[in-house]
Amino acid sequence: MATTLTRLTFVVTKEMEPLLANAKKNQFYDRTRSDMIRELVMAGLAALDEKAKQEKQSAG
Repeated sequence: MATTLTRLTFVVTKEMEPLLANAKKNQFYDRTRSDMIRELVMAGLAALDEKAKQEKQSAG
């Protein structure tokens, strides 16, 4: 990870709150909430990238 971090603020919706709490309790219990959010964002971005690759392959 870079030595300089950028701070980001976002709103957690009512629908997201229990999902995040559950993930923190069951999967990220030994990590900070910031670590959890970073990992979830990276996983989401990787999933989007994979989906785009699959769509490109099926279209071509």
